[in-house]
Amino acid sequence: MRVLVVEDNQDLQANLASFLAPDFTLDFASTGPEGLALALAHPYDAIVLDLALPGMDGLEVCRALRQLAPRLVPVLMLTARDSLDDKEEGFAAGADDYLVKPFSLRELRWRLEALGRRPVPPSGRRLLFGELELEPEGGWARRGERRVRLNRTEALLLRLLMEAAPAPVPAATLAHRLWGDEAPEGSTLRTHVYGLRRTLGALGMEQLIVTRRNEGYALEEPPRG
Repeated sequence: MRVLVVEDNQDLQANLASFLAPDFTLDFASTGPEGLALALAHPYDAIVLDLALPGMDGLEVCRALRQLAPRLVPVLMLTARDSLDDKEEGFAAGADDYLVKPFSLRELRWRLEALGRRPVPPSGRRLLFGELELEPEGGWARRGERRVRLNRTEALLLRLLMEAAPAPVPAATLAHRLWGDEAPEGSTLRTHVYGLRRTLGALGMEQLIVTRRNEGYALEEPPRG
């Protein structure tokens, strides 16, 4: 895997280089603007992105990356903030995973490997559900002339729901399809569903995803009128 590490702590950079370099190809950036420029210029397999960065913070970098990058690269966000609200903010900005400092280098490696094993959205196949259109390869959701950019996890999640629609998909099935055997704690899926709903809200479609008790999540067109 080719990984970009955007982190301004030089000691942590050195530790990551020493631990990961034997099995990963690593590039480093120490500021937000430098990290964004590298991320847009090279086809990385994953990006490790610190939250507190000079120039642009990690949230700004992640949002800009999701708007400007031609492909969906997984983003693992690093931060010392560990509240549920902080994690929600990171996922809403476009992160695919979240690791709280201080962390184990072994865990970071496992998470990067897991990100690399996640399925890639199919190329060129557009999906439709009512007025919603999904372009999985670029991660765009569209309604008429309006469109919004999804992160990689949101694009995969929406794809799974659209392929099954209008039938519900159990939460356990979604978690396994998204993360395989490395499925995180149960609240992580709910956070991503919430983030996807909020993203679709920009298209006026925040009520499209419904929760069906004991069945899972489904797409359901709201009643007209």
